[in-house]
Amino acid sequence: MSPPNQSASSTSTTPPAQKISLEKKIQDGAPKLVSLVKPLKVELKKRNLLDVTARVALVMDISGSMEKSYRNGTVQEIVNKILPIAVQFDNDGELDFWYFGDRCQRRPSVNMKNYEQAVPYDWESLMSHLGYGTDELVVMREVVNQFETSPLPAYVVFITDGGFYNRQKIKDFLIDASYLPIFWQFVGVNGSGYGLLEELDNMSGRYVDNANFFALDDFKTVPNEKVYSLLLNEFPTWLKAIETNGVLDGSARRSRPTPPPRKSFTDGIRDELKGIFRF
Repeated sequence: MSPPNQSASSTSTTPPAQKISLEKKIQDGAPKLVSLVKPLKVELKKRNLLDVTARVALVMDISGSMEKSYRNGTVQEIVNKILPIAVQFDNDGELDFWYFGDRCQRRPSVNMKNYEQAVPYDWESLMSHLGYGTDELVVMREVVNQFETSPLPAYVVFITDGGFYNRQKIKDFLIDASYLPIFWQFVGVNGSGYGLLEELDNMSGRYVDNANFFALDDFKTVPNEKVYSLLLNEFPTWLKAIETNGVLDGSARRSRPTPPPRKSFTDGIRDELKGIFRF
């Protein structure tokens, strides 16, 4: 995190801790997004989040089935609407950003100067480079590596059109990650096959409930008030849950149980054959 700039000309009449309003930040840095401030602030105030400091990240599915969402501008609209949350929560006002397909790539942080280039002009080349399928775990591991020792809570918006097939591995991963200062807000966009994601709220075995899911047909047409209401619905509950249980100071992470190693596909087949042929 970048510390706030300290100016040699600062005086005691302007306390260094004074927070510049979200309206002024957006108006000065990204005036095209100023219409998003009011609906966002309504939700921030309603949920007592105005004074929260947190890291903010966006994880963006760029698999082949997402092509329409890139082509019609939906993905850029998603970036536009998530960025003000980072401007509000994050000390440096920037959004940590990943794309994922079969592989993942961390991109330059998104800010008010470069957000309109967050979706590259040659996104089709990036889609091809990262593969047309999806491996959610490869990017989830990178996110954990980035934030697991953060002294601040991390709010991660994970956009996908569905098709999470590594069901048990993802469940195990989220159980293990529930000891970390990371909240996963999964959002389904223009897709299907959300079965696993819909199970997250009722998934047992976690230290704290560290994930939420909702689906939207299109970020471009849903009212901003509803988008921010859904995005911020469960984050405050998680923040409350991690206040005193060692998630932020790292003691929960250090004391978490070691998950048993999962069997490989070959081991599973071998065990099935043993059961059939008794060898």
